[in-house]
Amino acid sequence: MRNRRNTRRIRTIRDVISTKTFWIIVGILVVVIVSCIGVNEYRAYSDRQLLAKQKEEIEKQSQEIFSQITNTIETTNQGISESDVLIKMSAVGDILCSQAMLDDAYNEETNAYDFSNMFRRVSGYINNADIVMGTMETGMAGGAHNDKNAPIEFAQAVKESGVNLVTIAHNHSLDNGVSGLSETKENLEKIGYTVVGDKLDASNAVVIREVKNTKIAFLTYTCFLDNENNFSDEEKDCVNIYSEEQAKSDIEYAKENDAEYICVLIHWGDAISENVNDEQREIADFLVENGANLILGSHPSVVQPMEVRQNEDGDNVFIAYSIGTYISTLSSEEAKTELVLNIELRKNGKDGKVTLNKVDYTPIYMLDNGVNAENRFELIDMKSTATSYAGGNHEIVTRQTYDSLVRALDRLNGILSQD
Repeated sequence: MRNRRNTRRIRTIRDVISTKTFWIIVGILVVVIVSCIGVNEYRAYSDRQLLAKQKEEIEKQSQEIFSQITNTIETTNQGISESDVLIKMSAVGDILCSQAMLDDAYNEETNAYDFSNMFRRVSGYINNADIVMGTMETGMAGGAHNDKNAPIEFAQAVKESGVNLVTIAHNHSLDNGVSGLSETKENLEKIGYTVVGDKLDASNAVVIREVKNTKIAFLTYTCFLDNENNFSDEEKDCVNIYSEEQAKSDIEYAKENDAEYICVLIHWGDAISENVNDEQREIADFLVENGANLILGSHPSVVQPMEVRQNEDGDNVFIAYSIGTYISTLSSEEAKTELVLNIELRKNGKDGKVTLNKVDYTPIYMLDNGVNAENRFELIDMKSTATSYAGGNHEIVTRQTYDSLVRALDRLNGILSQD
């Protein structure tokens, strides 16, 4: 009797749901679904609007960043004549090889390294320049490979990306001892690099390269060494350590040997700091006063401001206080934000004078695709990649990486737009 009564009650509730309540619930669900679709469509529309606006801003940024520098150069330069010669140089920052990069490049089957994929997206931006400079901040001394001593395959991949002149004057120059520094230089020269920054086999570390019948001098220094007190004076003398006396002597040597343009590559400043310190400015003052035409800084591992000054002859002297890194796996977003600096010199066809003609840059970013990716680390062009994503191409980077690129471009714009 009780079971029949329960059955009747259940059936009555089911009948009610199947009529009135059922349609109410269906109506509510329809409203919720339509609302969700509407909200998602609105969010998608808003996102498309945001991406379109960001795309416009990204395309505009590079035109504004160097406007002041460009205007300064143009006001002191006359129009280019047919007899003038243009020399194209590019510069990248510190070249580092971490253990994570070694692990990513190593092939267990062949027992060999292949770093080429790390550079494949950016090599086109630098391999057309006459000279491409960088700081090789890792040893190439043979033996065990670690974050202080990379395999020669790494240097080969860097060279194939376009870099052909490197300084080995930096705070890690003696990490593998004097013998390690000597082996590094020898191994780099074997694969075609011009190597500067040491005093292993000469009392003067100035290197003069002739490009398009123009003699360009390269002077390179480091302002410090790691664990400097652990080395003897004789050991430290193998590295070109900055001093006013040394710099003045080197500049005079360059001029006496008919150098027409003097480039200084210098390792200085505070690590992971976007601010130029007082020592950097004082050294820049001294170098400009004594005849340097171009000053390119490294070591901070992040990009710092740039400026154009006039020397006593009224010529433009370009100073990049820090170009950042070229390749590294430093974890901070600031350190992942890098650039390739493009510098164009002009040799006047009438009087032979060499002057700064143009400066621009390509922003690059160290992309980490994750430990399980086939190619974990890749350098990418920040502007073109972000513009492509904003235009609908989502194959290269994720939305999270895209947002990082947008923030990095804004930060870079702020740094490089400083007076």
